[in-house]
Amino acid sequence: MRTNRWLLGLAMSVSVVALAACGSQGDDAKPQESSAAAEQSPGADSAGQDQQGQQGQQGKPNTKDIPEVVAEVNGEKITKDDFVPLFETQYQQMQMQAQQSGQPVDEKGLKKQTAENLVSTEVLTQEADKRKISVSDKDIDKALKESAKSGQMSEKDFLSAMKDQGMDEKKVRSELKNQLKIEGLIDDEYGEFEVSGEEIGQAYEKAKAQQEQMAQQGGQGQAPEVPSIDEMRPQLKEQVKSEKSNKATQKYAKKLRKQADVTINL
Repeated sequence: MRTNRWLLGLAMSVSVVALAACGSQGDDAKPQESSAAAEQSPGADSAGQDQQGQQGQQGKPNTKDIPEVVAEVNGEKITKDDFVPLFETQYQQMQMQAQQSGQPVDEKGLKKQTAENLVSTEVLTQEADKRKISVSDKDIDKALKESAKSGQMSEKDFLSAMKDQGMDEKKVRSELKNQLKIEGLIDDEYGEFEVSGEEIGQAYEKAKAQQEQMAQQGGQGQAPEVPSIDEMRPQLKEQVKSEKSNKATQKYAKKLRKQADVTINL
């Protein structure tokens, strides 16, 4: 399973793939779309930013102004309950980055981007339903086990972590089902992604460079020895496939978004 990292990130407050729900962040956030929040009353905007910033820097961001229906996609509603868990977790991640960089979190921009990500997920899910991409309970059970294992947690602990983020087991299983549908859709649209030896080599060199960079930043001096490319080949192959799948998902979500009837209420 490729895209269930969204749920894992939500539970553990690590980097969202972001696809976000399915790796689609950034693909639909065009300048004219991202400026929608700026169309609010200037007075209300300037009055609220300081308060929101103070709230956010102390922990959770301000979600009181989030409407009950965040967006509609071809008549289907994306609700506040869908929006808030993802938004809050992404905010916490950006807040950690902000503490390192000294730059404040762009809360308004993040709200807009979160909504865009959820819209992309919805258009992809709707297309999967049109194509009758099926996902069984066994598929969901397997994905749940993989999510928990990836986080080095038991299923019980994983579901407990998700509940702390505002998602009960029913919601978790529903999100996993949607992610699996999207994976099936991308496979149906693009087929199997091939990986060349050259691409594996490039991924290996990148992994070594990252290891060295992390060692330097951590003051460790010489980086630990990286396993040979042959040892890492299966892992690197899956990594390259995942990257290709994410790019394809972004591209297809952008195409579907142009054809969809979308209203965002933020």
